[in-house]
Amino acid sequence: MIIVVGCNKGGAGKTTTATNLAVGLSLNNKDVCLVDADQQRSAAKWHKDREEAEHNPKITLVEKLDNLTQTLLTLDSKFDYIIVDVAGRNSREMITGAMVSDFILAPHQASQLDLDTLDELQQQTKRLRDFNPKLRVLIYHAMASTNPSVKDTERSEFLDYVNQFEEFEPLKAIGYYRKIYKDVISNGQSVLESGNRQAIEETEILMKELFNNDKKT
Repeated sequence: MIIVVGCNKGGAGKTTTATNLAVGLSLNNKDVCLVDADQQRSAAKWHKDREEAEHNPKITLVEKLDNLTQTLLTLDSKFDYIIVDVAGRNSREMITGAMVSDFILAPHQASQLDLDTLDELQQQTKRLRDFNPKLRVLIYHAMASTNPSVKDTERSEFLDYVNQFEEFEPLKAIGYYRKIYKDVISNGQSVLESGNRQAIEETEILMKELFNNDKKT
């Protein structure tokens, strides 16, 4: 299974999401390859920190830019899951990766700047499905507010906006804005390896929603 973690807006938590998924699947004894397809190399730097700290499980990382199609197809024959971290823009890596992916996981904050990019993503999705009819685009509410006085309203407004786009599937899972996500990524880890129960549960819910019906899990 090939999953592109991408959207057309930077700072939405793509690398954090990709690394958490890679560790989570590995903890479930799956063969996982994390592909860093972003010139900023955030996933590669996280991987370097992880290897230097000798954290387990070990994660396989491949760096690849430009056309990803053939590389991903080759990796797909060797691994159970390929998690692809792409740049926060309309990149060649995102488009060529999505052409052979099972789905795009698109983290978005509930901000107008993030949500304004959904129209562009919808147009991309329509074109991509000419080549990859099975492609699904899953919208993940990331970095959501934990403030009890606003989080329900924020969630409702987020869903109202996303549901205007017929090409997308909004996920039930929500990733909240918690300091622990920043802390662990700087150590080459996932929140699943932390003691933060709330962040662990959020990630486990996301994984269950993404992979519960997949025969490999």
